[in-house]
Amino acid sequence: MAKLGIFIEQKHGKVLPVGLELLSEVNKQLATREVEVVAVVITTTIDQANIDKIKNCGANRILIVENRLFENYDTHYYNQALGQVLKAEDFDVFLLGSTLVGRDLAPRLSAKVHTGLTADATILEFGGEANLDLFATRPALGGNIMATIVCPNHRPQMATIRPGVFSIYKTVKPNIIVQYQKFEQTEPSKVRRISATKLERSLVDLTGSKIIVAGGRGVATMFKQLQNVGDLIGGEVAASRAVVDAGFQARERLVGQTGTTVKPSVYLAMGISGAIQHVSGMDKSELIIAVNNDPEAMIFNLADVSIICDATKVIPYLQEYLQDMRNAQ
Repeated sequence: MAKLGIFIEQKHGKVLPVGLELLSEVNKQLATREVEVVAVVITTTIDQANIDKIKNCGANRILIVENRLFENYDTHYYNQALGQVLKAEDFDVFLLGSTLVGRDLAPRLSAKVHTGLTADATILEFGGEANLDLFATRPALGGNIMATIVCPNHRPQMATIRPGVFSIYKTVKPNIIVQYQKFEQTEPSKVRRISATKLERSLVDLTGSKIIVAGGRGVATMFKQLQNVGDLIGGEVAASRAVVDAGFQARERLVGQTGTTVKPSVYLAMGISGAIQHVSGMDKSELIIAVNNDPEAMIFNLADVSIICDATKVIPYLQEYLQDMRNAQ
């Protein structure tokens, strides 16, 4: 039987959604194949609530490696621990979320086990018959093409996947095994933790937003008005790369290849051309409404509702209309 492993990352005692997204997507795609899906957790401790979350997303087996050395992320110890797991388990495929930890850990781990790595993938597909083959697709050449990368001659095939790309589904399998494994420290860490400072500024959580009002280069100076529109409809404000690079908006509001991937119920794109770098981060939105004065803008190829008009004129009208609606309630 083929075997697929997924690294389940915890932060502040909670399982990060990206691990659950990967479990859900893998189970959806491999529902008709005999594949053991193993969730791998590196932690000091994990409570039953988090174990239940993993069970509900379709793991056949949950492998928990516990040790006090994992209290704070240490690339050396995590690499040692996962290296031992990969050597013992003989996975065909091993996936990690493309988080700060995943991006640091995955290349070190792939080098340790002498295999290839596809970084920051946005599409996963599986092939093969007796063996499980991974086809991981990611934007390449500055986002101008989508490249599908394979690693046919080495195991495990590895990839990191961007958070927010896939949805979480409830899939409970029978006879789920929860297994605990000791970490055998082979050498002390070469990493020394000097200090840690809590980030005080509040970060925008675009991944959890149901409504997003996004602005591009064409409305770069109108984000105060866009924020008012967002407030009136209960949405968050996002931006394209050109707006962020120009300093009009903070990086945490960036949607696209080098920013956040979102799947809102409504995505309102104002003055956004629709370059693939941006589209790759929002193309799974349920309803896309685009406003642009260029009838040839690429965003219209994706939009459900296309409005060919100057977005700088639409925004004040929309803001006034929404405010009137609010006052009438």
